[in-house]
Amino acid sequence: MLIIIESILSRFRCCFSRKAAFYWFVIIVLGFIIRCDHYGITSFIRWLFLNPECYDPMLRFFRATSWDLEMLLEHWVRIAIELNPIIEFNGRPLLIGDGIKVAKEAAKMPGVKSLHQESENSGKAEYILGHHFGFVGLLIGSLKKAFCLPLQGQLHEGIGAIHPAEGLNGKPPTLITRMAHLLVQKAKQTGRCCYATLDAYFAVGPSFLILKGFVNEKGQQWVHLITRAKDNTVAYFKSGSEAKFQEKDKVKLMDLFDSPELFTKAEVTIYGKTKSIHYYCVNLLWKPIKGLIRFVLVMDGKERYILMSSDLQLAPLQIITIYSYRSKIENMFLFLKHLLGGFYYHFWTKAFPKLKRGEKLDYTKLSPPAQQKFEQTVEAIEGFVNLAGIALGLLQHLSLIYTSEIWRSYYGWLRTYSSEFPSEGVAQNVVQAEFFFSRGKVPICRTLRRILKERSKHPLKLAI
Repeated sequence: MLIIIESILSRFRCCFSRKAAFYWFVIIVLGFIIRCDHYGITSFIRWLFLNPECYDPMLRFFRATSWDLEMLLEHWVRIAIELNPIIEFNGRPLLIGDGIKVAKEAAKMPGVKSLHQESENSGKAEYILGHHFGFVGLLIGSLKKAFCLPLQGQLHEGIGAIHPAEGLNGKPPTLITRMAHLLVQKAKQTGRCCYATLDAYFAVGPSFLILKGFVNEKGQQWVHLITRAKDNTVAYFKSGSEAKFQEKDKVKLMDLFDSPELFTKAEVTIYGKTKSIHYYCVNLLWKPIKGLIRFVLVMDGKERYILMSSDLQLAPLQIITIYSYRSKIENMFLFLKHLLGGFYYHFWTKAFPKLKRGEKLDYTKLSPPAQQKFEQTVEAIEGFVNLAGIALGLLQHLSLIYTSEIWRSYYGWLRTYSSEFPSEGVAQNVVQAEFFFSRGKVPICRTLRRILKERSKHPLKLAI
């Protein structure tokens, strides 16, 4: 497995202007997989058995100018599409987007702000100090086993002055507009028109309007959005050829569930189970975009929910199936956070001024050198998280493509085998076992030789 990982990572060499930076990239990505604790950079040194003198060069790598994160992630998109089976709907890949809030209380860490958490988990505080990441992933695999492969994560709050973005109609950027632009960016990097699915938070006009404004050379919309509507959503029946919003045509969509004769019964596979549901599909005028939206009302047992699609031709059962895959990004967050420790970073800068209680940072009043250090720290934070995403993507690739080899090399015990495909955790255990116990059997692995070299008494001084 180490040789396979190395062969993939070697394809990133073109993204680094210096060989030393590329070596650190390989070591860090492999370190995410190998390490067994999540205590920041020190865990890479500890579990790869590197000389402690490697700590400072490894830290400098994340702020180095010899590589660009955006270019690296664009290359990652191309590699991921080439290596993995893509699940498509009407010939379009599926992008999945969502946000995650990570608690951070560092006083000198850029982007930290008060965040509200909406959760039914009593163990979560209503408000936390931390970072808010927006993530976009790609659905890969098959109907038997699907993964949300992480493509890119960005800080979406607290960094407006550092990473300015485009809003809607000249207005300041929001979480909604940042996510929409990230979806378009990733779709363009795939070179194909895509579907995207988001949760009900993004079921607002700006999401659909921004995506509607980006079309390819054939006039096709780059990204069509499928999301869950809010329970208080209202729409209008279209009367005549013009889009007129008349009060007599107004309907509260949840009231349509009181008319069961409108619904059609169907069998559909969602969340890995074949269910019998009832659905009603209708194209209605939606005021926030002043145009038509396809609404699909679903009765799944006692559950009632409404889905929205900007593609007016997409079959209702496909809309239901597409939205059911949205939960895959929750699994991605789970493994990225707890399996690889992708959010256990602690980058900060001395340039952060001392603020009084309740005082907000005015980025524009900082000196140019301080602004540069702020930007480098934000890039280090995003770089750490996205390299963890690449490591997770490699484990997903091993699970899908090298299924039998993973199971043959796995000597652990699982109480329940939920799938014939191994999970990312099983794949990680196999790679860890190979690294710790079989290094003598893989002499041709340059990555392993590089790590062994770093263990020597006189470590190679890698300048970034």
